[in-house]
Amino acid sequence: MNRRFGKNDILLLGMLAVVILVFYVGMTSALQSGDSIIITVNGSEYGRYSLTENKEIPIKIDGKVPFTELENYQFPYVASGWDNLTLADEEGTPYEIYLTEGEHTITIKQENQPVMEAYRDALLIEQHLTDFELEITKITGTNIDKNRKWKMTKYIPEIKDYLDAYETLIQHIRFLLQDYSDGGNDGAVLTYLDQAEVFIKNISKYPDEIALHKTDLTGAENSILKSMSNFTTEVVANSITLDRIYVYGDKSQLGANNSSVGGSLWVGIKSLMNTFTSSKYSTDIEQAGDDVLTIWYNGAITHVDLLQKMADTQFTPQTGIKVKIATMPDVNKLTLAIAADKTPDMVLGLASYVPFDLSSRGALYDLTKFDDFWTVARRFPTGSFVSYVYNEGMYAIPETTDFNAIVYRTDIFKNLGLKVPNTWDDLIEILPTLQRYGMNFYHNISLGTTGYKWFYQTAPMILQNGGELYTQDDNGLITTGIDSKKSVKGLQLLGDLFTKYSLDTSVQTFFNSFRYSVLPIGIVGMEDYTLIKNGAKELDGKWAISQYLGTKQEDGTVNRTFVANGTGGAIFNTSDKKQEAWEFLKWWTSKSVQTEYTYTLRSSYGKTFFWLSANRAALENNPMDEADKKIITEQINYVTDVTRTPGQYLLERTISNIWTTMVFDGTAGQVAVDEAKNDVNKEIVRKMKELGYYDENGKMVKKFKLQGYDWIKENQDKAKADPGEEVSSNE
Repeated sequence: MNRRFGKNDILLLGMLAVVILVFYVGMTSALQSGDSIIITVNGSEYGRYSLTENKEIPIKIDGKVPFTELENYQFPYVASGWDNLTLADEEGTPYEIYLTEGEHTITIKQENQPVMEAYRDALLIEQHLTDFELEITKITGTNIDKNRKWKMTKYIPEIKDYLDAYETLIQHIRFLLQDYSDGGNDGAVLTYLDQAEVFIKNISKYPDEIALHKTDLTGAENSILKSMSNFTTEVVANSITLDRIYVYGDKSQLGANNSSVGGSLWVGIKSLMNTFTSSKYSTDIEQAGDDVLTIWYNGAITHVDLLQKMADTQFTPQTGIKVKIATMPDVNKLTLAIAADKTPDMVLGLASYVPFDLSSRGALYDLTKFDDFWTVARRFPTGSFVSYVYNEGMYAIPETTDFNAIVYRTDIFKNLGLKVPNTWDDLIEILPTLQRYGMNFYHNISLGTTGYKWFYQTAPMILQNGGELYTQDDNGLITTGIDSKKSVKGLQLLGDLFTKYSLDTSVQTFFNSFRYSVLPIGIVGMEDYTLIKNGAKELDGKWAISQYLGTKQEDGTVNRTFVANGTGGAIFNTSDKKQEAWEFLKWWTSKSVQTEYTYTLRSSYGKTFFWLSANRAALENNPMDEADKKIITEQINYVTDVTRTPGQYLLERTISNIWTTMVFDGTAGQVAVDEAKNDVNKEIVRKMKELGYYDENGKMVKKFKLQGYDWIKENQDKAKADPGEEVSSNE
């Protein structure tokens, strides 16, 4: 909205001190701990019901309130965790409700209107602060002359009225919540309001100089906006969450004080203890027995526990194959196990770069030896396999994938009249406008300091421009391909974004910068997306995602290739149950199992447990927002990893150094590449000699075939369709 704030804005803000704001914000109860309830009757599960759907949960018996005391029953505050609450009078005597034989409906409606009114008022302040700060910047520019005597009330006469309205609304919020916090007016959540008021009072003393104190308005560390944002985050987290309803006649039938959700913390603690005191999660495969398929899982105990339960109730009854899954908190344990010849039958949850290293040592089994491998491989995006190729074999199968997409603040883009960029060229066009108002674009290569940069941060620009990381000549010799014209073009543009076009070279946390409008657009993967989705409720309705930026090709299409970090499962060469292990991998990565696992993980442990299956059909069933899912599933078509060769670690480090020299030393891309490529080629030769592919003179004596995306795609296309696993497109 490109306009000055007027008297109507002041009136609206002021009137909200006594009048309920006339717009609706959906209730955002703290359901992070779980998305379903379980109805239990006499100790047995009666039904499981989703809380993610918009269903009214009115407290009645068969549609009627049985007696007056239940019309407005107050649930006491619980400082933390979960508690079993028996409906009782003020003296603690349980209410007895007579139920006749047959079916009865018990319904509960949570009334939290004062809290939600306070929440909405706080959101209004946040929105107005963002617009107010942008209005100031439009007048002063980003580089404010600190020696100039600014008389901002001349340009925005309503400044003092705005600040007074903020303070009035905060007082109203405090009044609404006085009976809802653990310590009344001294409740922890209300301290954020105290902080906001301090900033307001300080700014109110010098309204004409507000341009010099914009950080007190909307700064990411200490400001009115920061305080209000903390408040809105915390106030909804104090909502009541219902997990189970017990109906009992004898109190001995009442379950323990836990929940499928809230009790998950205790489950996790018990599981952790079990890793030290019980054989349940032990990686000692000798305990399993000769007839048991042993699996190590490099993942959280919650994931291991769920998968074990599903294997026990589904896979084993279907196949007759017993399974023992153990947690493997440290992937380095595999190296020790290989050395000691004590490997399990298979391993899950391996980072995408690990199978290549293990297969180069002869530790993993080539999955292409299974007759139906390529049929099963059709379940997954072609690019998700690339890093699992070693020579002419495939040594892992994808479990999870990741995505790169663009998130942007819809409110800010609308205010500035900007169009969401589709390509890197589009981005370059809007950067001057963003930077004029003190904003910028976040590139994930900026994360943290100027240290090591990974392939997923550096390689996409090379690949989008048709470059290659490696090439192989007719004699079989492998060299780096980063010195080609196309590769250098991609690298140079990656450097230019930070030199010519002034992207931030170091961003400690994108999450906060996005919340506070410093970086209103940027690249995210699953982790940042989940964090914004669940940790920035004040931004609900104010942000969206779009496709990862691409490079326009000569034919007019846009190449959006990105490098993802996924996980995979592999079978050990030493296993005498390779076929059984393959049956498990097929079952585990199937559409039905991955879909169920995704939903169960989310409903049991909360929305932050975001499982992004590499199975394309299962991904299309993911319970995420439909608009977001459409973007993500389309972007998955462009996923890839980097083709790997012996010595590939040095290439990753070298590209990182090339970017650093371009950005911080001003070195041209071609020069930086020419200075670095020889070291990479020498390391490839050294590792090839070590593995027996080259002789001492650097001549190939044992075949090594550099295989990549095209080889995988060709074999997928030739394979038979995998029944029940096909999706709309694999292009």
